[in-house]
Amino acid sequence: MLGPTQISQQSGAPTAHPVVNRFVLLRSLMQRVVVFVVLLVLMSLLPRLLPGDTLDVLLDSNVQRGLQNSEIDDLRDRLGLAGSLVEQVGRDLARLAHGDLGYSLLHGAPVSHLLADALPWTALLIALATPIFLGVGVTLAAEAGRQPGARADRVITTSMSLLASIPPFITAVLLFLCFGILWPVLPTGGAEPLFPAATPLLRAQEILRHALLPSLALALHEVVRYFFVLRGEVAVLASRAFVLNGRSRGISGWRERRDYFGRNLLAVICARLGQSVASLFTASLFVEVIFSYPGVGGLTYHAVLDRDYPLLQGAIAVLALLVLGLTWLLDALTEILTQRG
Repeated sequence: MLGPTQISQQSGAPTAHPVVNRFVLLRSLMQRVVVFVVLLVLMSLLPRLLPGDTLDVLLDSNVQRGLQNSEIDDLRDRLGLAGSLVEQVGRDLARLAHGDLGYSLLHGAPVSHLLADALPWTALLIALATPIFLGVGVTLAAEAGRQPGARADRVITTSMSLLASIPPFITAVLLFLCFGILWPVLPTGGAEPLFPAATPLLRAQEILRHALLPSLALALHEVVRYFFVLRGEVAVLASRAFVLNGRSRGISGWRERRDYFGRNLLAVICARLGQSVASLFTASLFVEVIFSYPGVGGLTYHAVLDRDYPLLQGAIAVLALLVLGLTWLLDALTEILTQRG
């Protein structure tokens, strides 16, 4: 008996290819644009509701306490801190709309330059953490879910449950304590040694050594989420007819994991990867502070403490643009993989 595909091929009828729903992708893009605009408004409004501002931080020194009130008012006006809350938010949005991220007085440099220096370090951590949590998460999920209730499933699931109960900043502190103090085999701070290596190859090795612990902390933060999502998908696939049929024909081991589980998990992996990008950028705030890493997370943390409005708004705007753009691309890829089946 011929299947539908064989009948179609023999009759000469063209094979129907699924078409990606462009309306869904366009609607998703417009939703992200709205979220981005709302986020810009909130990041201009909320910091100004905190006590103090950039000028108060600058004046908190013995050198500046001799200024008169008129001089302070003039400085506040020149820094864009004068006027009502609506006027200040409006000036910020107009500046950002023209592509001007502003100037950080506390760092004495344009915000765009500060972010250009810090963003590659954060990108390096995420680039190193992504293959770690993907490889470990997918492998452990396949081993646990292919035989639900077996010994391997019980051991791996219990271990992942214990790891899930530990907050990411606690995980980073434990890694810092174990591999930086008790067993000091890896650097615990900074992105490079105090005196960089002479050759590019040695410098690259030192940069990777300094990034290993922060990347591992980020990966452990995300591997648990991937495990539980993918384990459920693998458990469902393990009971499907095509998997049972393959096992009855002696297919097992690497071929079963690759062809029967791995390929059918691609859409789920891509869909979850969009959430992982946002989660990794959020976790980098804690990780970079703990390891004194010069990325965007540490820069944002100090911007909050110093009430550095331009730096805070610029960092959030750039990160939001990256996260929303990457998640939209991953959603589009997920839609394509889903349509292909």
